[in-house]
Amino acid sequence: MEYISDLEREMGMSQEPFGLVFTELTQAEELGHDVSELRARFEGLSATGADDSTLREIYADIPLSPPAGWPYFEESSLESIVDELPPAQASQPPRGDVLRDKVRGAWFGRVAGNMLGKPVEHGFQRPILKKYLESKSSYPIEDYIPIDLDHLAEDGFFAPPGWDIQKLARGGIKGGVRDDDIDYTVLGLHLLETYGKDLTTYDVAREWLLRLPLQQTYTAERATYNNLVREVDLDDAGEFQNPFREWIGALIRADIFGFVFPGDPRRAAEFSHRDAILSHRANGVYGEMWAAALISSAFTADSPEASVRESLLHIPARSRLAEEIRRVLDDFTAGKSWESAADALDARYEGMGWVHTINNAGALAAAILWGEGDFTRTVALSVQAGLDSDSIGASAGAWAGIYNGFDNIPSHWVEPLEGRTVSAVFGYGEIVLEEQVDRTLKLIEELS
Repeated sequence: MEYISDLEREMGMSQEPFGLVFTELTQAEELGHDVSELRARFEGLSATGADDSTLREIYADIPLSPPAGWPYFEESSLESIVDELPPAQASQPPRGDVLRDKVRGAWFGRVAGNMLGKPVEHGFQRPILKKYLESKSSYPIEDYIPIDLDHLAEDGFFAPPGWDIQKLARGGIKGGVRDDDIDYTVLGLHLLETYGKDLTTYDVAREWLLRLPLQQTYTAERATYNNLVREVDLDDAGEFQNPFREWIGALIRADIFGFVFPGDPRRAAEFSHRDAILSHRANGVYGEMWAAALISSAFTADSPEASVRESLLHIPARSRLAEEIRRVLDDFTAGKSWESAADALDARYEGMGWVHTINNAGALAAAILWGEGDFTRTVALSVQAGLDSDSIGASAGAWAGIYNGFDNIPSHWVEPLEGRTVSAVFGYGEIVLEEQVDRTLKLIEELS
């Protein structure tokens, strides 16, 4: 996710009172509350332009915790989560040249998947995206997305402020471009190099304030950043006026923990909790733990299905997130098509925001399962799902890059990257991917 536009304000993606109320009402409904009376108050006011104080009064009345009898697990502390998990056992990770090949695949695959999804990341509905791709003879996706710069509006695209969309189009890519999905992987590597095994949530918060520009953070991360600046207590910074706490922002920060703990998904998941809990709660936290475990398992899994099943062992089985991953697995083992499974996922989460953790995690799991280990098909399906396409495209690319190894990634995904990208992380503007690989390999050794 890239910026807060007028459209996103209307969707409730901002931290102003309108966005807070809009999004927290949806969050409360997802927790099983009946908020029809509050919604009626809000809709009546928003149509006439209510002042901030009135909106904040409504916000104060929105329930933040699950109702009595709620059947799902929603705790966020590591201790309570671990109590829900079965015992875990690490696998022997690859070594030497094989490990290097997989770590190279992780970095290059993540950037490639991110670049594939970035032109269509703003929640294009799946049928609309399919229609566009078919009009360009690019469905199913097999390469970067073609964009006709002379017909952006006609094709349903728009160029957000600060974007040179030609740099995202097939034939125009010359290295990766700046994106938060890559920023957090770059920052995560710095965090682990700096603090190692002793990394704490306080360290994560401090480095955010030192190294991330506020305007390059979004939704839950921006709400938390603002809370930290205002000196809200660290334990509360991820909850106070943060209705985005179950959105995808933590999941996109997970991959580096999977990179540095190859074949040890429990350790990857537990380390990622130190990061996730700063800005997220409940399924937002589980999303990062799940993705870290999923990426870690890609180093050693015998099959995509084995990797997805392994990832489930590291999040609470009674969570809504785990339920969604199981539903996707059930559709896969029942022999349904990816299109049928995607239809079912869309129906389950009609009305849910396109940057929520649960629906995006389901789409990512589906891409890995129906991708059947093929790099191109895996990243293609993640983007064709039409949700937060650059984020799950990046995660799918990292997973498939590890699973296949760099040498087995088709060259048309790698060559346009020119071995480099950029980030907004202070001190790490120009990123040489081979240097990231070397640093990651050193960390794997140090943390083992």
